[in-house]
Amino acid sequence: MWLVLCDRTDHAALWAHRGLAARGLEPLDLVTADALAYALRWEHRIGTAGASVVVELGDGRRIDGGSVRGVLNRLVAVPDGHLALAREADRDYARQELFAFFVSWLTSLPGRVVNRPTPQGLCGSWRHRSEWLALAAAAGLETVPFRMNGDMPDGGFGFGVRAAARTVVVVAGEALGAGLPRPVRAGCVRLAELTGATVLGVELAADGRVTGATPLPDLRLGGERALDLLAAALR
Repeated sequence: MWLVLCDRTDHAALWAHRGLAARGLEPLDLVTADALAYALRWEHRIGTAGASVVVELGDGRRIDGGSVRGVLNRLVAVPDGHLALAREADRDYARQELFAFFVSWLTSLPGRVVNRPTPQGLCGSWRHRSEWLALAAAAGLETVPFRMNGDMPDGGFGFGVRAAARTVVVVAGEALGAGLPRPVRAGCVRLAELTGATVLGVELAADGRVTGATPLPDLRLGGERALDLLAAALR
């Protein structure tokens, strides 16, 4: 089986689910973060022989990690609505434990996971903007200047508004976007390689300089070619 893991409001993931199913990835289950957070049963084992996971969802579906051939992973966070009545200190601790648990079981999946979790994010690393720009420069791309101050609404981690004119979606070693100069296309692919991301969104200013990047781009920007590449990678 294959999985698409995402937030319930992730329209790009819903689009990808339909497109991947049309390309013959069956059975292909769409599983939201809410379904995982409120699963009826978890069994996650780690030992010298390896790791395994079995999840029983509230709708009756059962995920056996050993039978998962591939995953499109777009999880951002574990829903924590069920922790609302806990004390703040306990709630923060529980969030951290849930995050660590999700990183662990996602890492235990034996098939191809696009994108694998890291300690900095469930679907890949959410890097500080200064780090993205440094990596982009190392990949041979021109970048916008970066200055940081205490007034930045997101602290520089890229959750606020950016001055990006377009996003180049890199999927499985191919940069997707019409009219991209060859050096920019090659640099975007190199940036994805440097970060270990199968899927990466590279954000460009109007003059082609990099303004940031994200492990959670809108896959629809890559069109049908993005779906073809994802299907091939997941197989």
